[in-house]
Amino acid sequence: MTSSSNSKPIALSSDPETPLTLDQRNAIYSALISHGGLRNIEEALKHEFQASGYLDDLRTYTNHLLRTGQATSIAELQAKVLEKVREHGGPNGTARSADSPEKSNGVNGTTTNGTTNGSGSSSNAHKDPEDYNLAIPRSAIVEGARTVRRELEKVADITSEGEDK
Repeated sequence: MTSSSNSKPIALSSDPETPLTLDQRNAIYSALISHGGLRNIEEALKHEFQASGYLDDLRTYTNHLLRTGQATSIAELQAKVLEKVREHGGPNGTARSADSPEKSNGVNGTTTNGTTNGSGSSSNAHKDPEDYNLAIPRSAIVEGARTVRRELEKVADITSEGEDK
């Protein structure tokens, strides 16, 4: 890698059929770390997860699993959470939309329906595990992708082949 502040030593194609090599992945990771890109991506995702109430729902669900004995180890807890995320958030699942009625308004942890997230009186407080929706919020998907693209463009030259943007 060169150390010029204006050059972007990483060249990428936006073609999804062109996989990244191990060297390219390592170079991207190193560049994102050194330029603060990973921190920016993490912060954008954290903000979207918090604003949507997702982190509170996740916390409530994991607490429910632990308290009821449905998960007794970190490995079991992780497996059950991933299963629940995939149940609603996969390619054929229903991602939580930005206008979901249970969405957090970002003020003092209250949701738009007046309940308090993460305090035991959340909308998911005493639900059956089957009732929890841990779909990745649509806003997190959109803003996460936008932020990743923005951060990649800071450290890499991305060539678009046949892409209309």
